Amino acid sequence: MIFDNTFNTGDIIAFLGLIAVIVGGFFSLYQYNKTTKLKRADYINDLTEKIRTDNDISSIIYKIEYGIEWYNDYFHGSGELERQVDKTLSYFSYICYLKKQKIISDREFKFFKYEVDRILMNEDVIQYFYNLYHFARKFSDPMTFQYLFEYGEEMNIFDKEFYDKDSCKIGKKYHKRINI
Repeated sequence: MIFDNTFNTGDIIAFLGLIAVIVGGFFSLYQYNKTTKLKRADYINDLTEKIRTDNDISSIIYKIEYGIEWYNDYFHGSGELERQVDKTLSYFSYICYLKKQKIISDREFKFFKYEVDRILMNEDVIQYFYNLYHFARKFSDPMTFQYLFEYGEEMNIFDKEFYDKDSCKIGKKYHKRINI
């Protein structure tokens, strides 16, 4: 067996071409990852900016943050307030959906965690969810704001009385506001 260790010009050009393709591939992968990260950052920024700049959402966040009561006997059918609350809860339910589907990472979700936690700990939201939960169960339908509600369940926000539709009759903690 004899090996010929000679290289001709064509071999050297082919080898250099292969190196160039490999280096170009790594560079393209680097650029792709950088572009993807920038797009994700822009998307997270757009989501957070909407919370701050949308008048309906920021108005409800303000009420929740400062403990201003909004869920009472006059809420359902109130028009503007009900629309604003539903828009806000829908938006945060969408964010919880993105988290559940792993479209946004746990790290990215931290941008919204404070607001989501404050929303779910708000007594008016809990009362609203109590009514919506039992109303939906009455018709065997999924609950409105399902992903926000599920996140609340994962965080153990709701006590065992929450799941009993008659707890509004027994104690003073839950109030019936709709026909459940």
